Amino acid sequence: MISKNKHTHISLILLFVFILTGCSGPEKQQNENVLEGNFWKNQALTDILPSWTKYSLDTVDGAFITHLDRSWNQIEGTEKYPSMISRHVFSYSVAYLFTGEDKYLEIASDAVDFLLEYAWDKEYGGWYDKLDKQGNPIDTTKSSFIQFYTNTGLSLYYLVTHDKNVLEHIERSNEIAETKRRDSINGGFYNQLNRDLSVKSYGKSFSSEVVPVSSYMLYLYLATRNDKYLHQAERIMKMILKRMQDPETGWILESFDKDWNYKERTENLENEINIGHNQEVVWMFQRLYLLTGKQEYLDSTKIITEKIYKWGVGDNGVWYTGVGRTDPSMHTDFTYWWIQAYGNMFDLFFYKFTGDKEYLDHFKRGAGFWNEYFLDKKYGDTYTGVFIDGKIKDDKKAGKYKTSYHTMEYSLLTYLYLDLWVNEKPVELYYCIQSPEKNERFYPSPIEDLSVQIKEVTINGENWTDFNKDEAYINLPELEEVKMKVVLK
Repeated sequence: MISKNKHTHISLILLFVFILTGCSGPEKQQNENVLEGNFWKNQALTDILPSWTKYSLDTVDGAFITHLDRSWNQIEGTEKYPSMISRHVFSYSVAYLFTGEDKYLEIASDAVDFLLEYAWDKEYGGWYDKLDKQGNPIDTTKSSFIQFYTNTGLSLYYLVTHDKNVLEHIERSNEIAETKRRDSINGGFYNQLNRDLSVKSYGKSFSSEVVPVSSYMLYLYLATRNDKYLHQAERIMKMILKRMQDPETGWILESFDKDWNYKERTENLENEINIGHNQEVVWMFQRLYLLTGKQEYLDSTKIITEKIYKWGVGDNGVWYTGVGRTDPSMHTDFTYWWIQAYGNMFDLFFYKFTGDKEYLDHFKRGAGFWNEYFLDKKYGDTYTGVFIDGKIKDDKKAGKYKTSYHTMEYSLLTYLYLDLWVNEKPVELYYCIQSPEKNERFYPSPIEDLSVQIKEVTINGENWTDFNKDEAYINLPELEEVKMKVVLK
C-alpha cells in the first residue's frame, strides 16, 4: 500500500473541492449499507439481473435482444452485436461467481456457443461487427470496439470455467490486434479492419486504444498469468499518455488521425473531455500499479486525477459526462450510468491508496446518487442517462452500447473492493472448471490486488487443501468437472 503522505496533496485537493462545492455542509443522510459488499451483490441479483433474464433473452434464435425500452419492450432493429452479447456473458459469469447457481452459467454458456458458432469469422478470423437475428453476418467490418469488447465477457467466462476453446478464440483475436490492427510505425491501434483484416480506417480513438486494457486484457492476465498480456497492457497505456494526453491541459483526448493529430471538436464544447474516459485511464494505471508496483504508474496520472476531482463531479455526488477542454468550468447537465459507476469505483481506489475516509464519504454520495436516480425501481436495472438533478434523460434499458455489463461489473468489483479493502472481511466466489489437467494451477481472484490470499477452498462439496495461500493459486484435481467455492481474504 502506498504511504498516505505520498498522496496527501490529492486528499487536500479533494477537500478543497468539497469546500468549493458546498460538500462540507449538511447533507442528506446516506444509507450506511452502501459500504457493505453484500449490498452491491444483492443489488446485482435482485434489482439488476432478473429483468435482463426475463426480457432480454432471445429464446427463439439465441443470445440476447439488442434494443429494449424502459419497460423491456423490443424497439428499433433486430440486429445483434457480438460485443454486446459478450458483455452479457460477463454479467452472467458474475452472477455465477456470486452464487454458484447453474442457471446463470447455462445462460452464459449458451451465449458463448452462439458467439463461437456465428460471430467468429472462420475464414479470416476475428469477430464480425454485426449479425442478423439468426446470427448471419450483415456487417463484416471488424471494428476495434467490437473486437475488444467481444473478448471481454469471454475472458471472465474463461476465469470461471477455464474453457480452453474460449481461450483459443480470445488469443487468436488478440493476435489479430497485435499483428493486423496495430500501427507498427506510429503506435496504437487502427479503428477498423475489413473482413480480410486489411485496414479500413486508419483513424485512432479512445475506443481503439484504451478499451483492450480496460475490457479484457487485465482479466485475461489474471486468469492465465501469461506475462504477455501484462506487458501488452503496459505498452498500450504508456502509448496513451504519450499520444493522447493534451499537452496544453493534461486531459486525455478522444479522436486522432493516423499520425496522432487531434481531431478537435467544434460543437458541444462542454463535452469535449469525457470524464468517464479520463477516469478509465487513471483506473487502468492504478490496476497496473497493483500488479507491478511501479510508482510511475500513479505519478503519471496525478494531473488527470486532480482535474477530475476539481471539475468532473458535482456536490450531490454526480459525475459529469463531460467538461470543456480549455474551460472545464463548462460541463454537461447530464451523466450516463457507466460514468457514475466508474466514478464510484474511482473513489474506492483512492481510499485504498491513501486510507483517507474523505474518499469513502465521497463514494457514499456517489452511491446515493446511483441508488436514488439511476436504479429503475419500477421496471428494474438502470436508466441509460439522467440529468445532474436526477431527472431521467434517457430511459432505454438496452441498445448498441448498453447491456447488463457495466452495472454487473460495478457490482462485482464494488463488492470485492469494499469487503477486501474497506471492511477487511472475506469474500466467497464460485467456479466451474471444465476438465482440468492434474495439478493445473488456477488463480481465482478477479482483481489485481496481489495481496489477496486464499482462505478456504471447497471442491465438489469437500474441503480442498492443495492451494498456495499467499500466492493465491489452487492446484486442481484431474476431474471432468470441478465445482469450487473459494474464500478470499
